Amino acid sequence: MKPESAELVKNLEQSLEGLVKIYRLLLTVVRNEKDILIASQLDELAQNNKTKEAALMKARESEEVRRKIAFQLAESEYLDPETTRLLDFSRHFGGEVGERFRKLHSVLDLLMRRVREHNQYNEGLVSSALNTITGAMDNLRDNISGTKTYKKSGTVKNDPAESGQLVRKEV
Repeated sequence: MKPESAELVKNLEQSLEGLVKIYRLLLTVVRNEKDILIASQLDELAQNNKTKEAALMKARESEEVRRKIAFQLAESEYLDPETTRLLDFSRHFGGEVGERFRKLHSVLDLLMRRVREHNQYNEGLVSSALNTITGAMDNLRDNISGTKTYKKSGTVKNDPAESGQLVRKEV
């Protein structure tokens, strides 16, 4: 490793550790979102979404900083800055530095996979709830609106009126 690269390696490690913290927070937020969705707590869901959005913004900012540092490190080590990945750095440096980069890579990969899985599950919960609500609203609309008076041809329909009960009195 070149002497000028040592500071960049240190900065890259700190940046990656910061990303790990952010993704751990994001994983916690997404896990909490599942519980909130199941309990149908809209106020807590709104607060959780704000926290989630803030964590995503932090992750984007940290990722941009990490990219700049990685670009500078690749240039200083005469590697292709456009295609060099974290595992490429670990192979290039080897030893203790390479091992730390490999560990950080595997931790980040695992965290992102878990966040993605939980987020997809939560998306399924929301989709299911929306389908249920849409079906209930369609059913209510059909029961309230009754039958149409005119056919498409413009003639009057002579269907008997449907009777239904929206509310029933129990004794």
